[in-house]
Amino acid sequence: MKQILSNSYYFPSQVVIGGYKIDEQLLLIDTGNDDSSVRKAYRDFGDIQIIAVLNTHSHADHCGGNAFIQNRFNAPIYAPSLEQAFIESPILEPAYLYGAFPIKTLQNKFLMAKPSKVTHVITDETPITIDFNGSTHVFDPISLKGHSPNQYGFRTPDDIIYLGDALISTEMVEKHPLIFTYDVTEHLRSLEKLKTLTAKGFVIAHGGYFEDIQSIIASNEKSLLTAQAIIYDCISKAPCTFDTLHQSLSERYNLTENVSQNLLNRSVIHAHVKHLVDAGNLEMTAEAGKLMLGDVT
Repeated sequence: MKQILSNSYYFPSQVVIGGYKIDEQLLLIDTGNDDSSVRKAYRDFGDIQIIAVLNTHSHADHCGGNAFIQNRFNAPIYAPSLEQAFIESPILEPAYLYGAFPIKTLQNKFLMAKPSKVTHVITDETPITIDFNGSTHVFDPISLKGHSPNQYGFRTPDDIIYLGDALISTEMVEKHPLIFTYDVTEHLRSLEKLKTLTAKGFVIAHGGYFEDIQSIIASNEKSLLTAQAIIYDCISKAPCTFDTLHQSLSERYNLTENVSQNLLNRSVIHAHVKHLVDAGNLEMTAEAGKLMLGDVT
């Protein structure tokens, strides 16, 4: 792990794992995609004791090492309410994407982490107190819903904020402009909240460490609003089905999809349509076995 400031660390990888270390005790912020990922994150510390895990949210690439850490160190796991259910019952992730019990193709480690037991459920932004060999350290949860149902970030006592997937790097936005979003309305609110946050530094799970995130917030916001505009423009020209809309976006974004990626992108499209319907810009109707999307004007 790379030291950021004093006791705060991060492990730079495809999905960043955070750490807060006091002597030979280490708290992890997320655990990566699997056992191997989390072992690599702390191996340079040698004979270290993992004393707790703070999960930002329940996606498999953030809690995939939970079970290993819990089994090896008997470490308590802190996770947000609702996200807790997915961490403890990973089948829920592919089930909600598929809309029924998922096909075997979707039952993979990228959508389903090994189940682990959440011992402490985070329900609000009340500070979390962790004991390191008799020394009390306080971590502040920060509600950042949108990317997932109830994502939280965490501020360490060093004033470093770990953001999970509330943001992705500008480079990632350029490569994958159709940002995965569970709730566009909440995601946009969280971006507004991030604009007001100050800290000595920020860690983004898909991006790394940054001292300033304002330009990254702008790129993420622009990507979401661009997707909104494309979807609205497509539907305003003529009523269409979700399949037609998905095809249009696939052409616009040059998407290459397998079954899992198709369903993930379909979920994102649903999130954007929900935002536009709730805002009164679009309407959804059912006709002859098809869901039709149309401009209310």
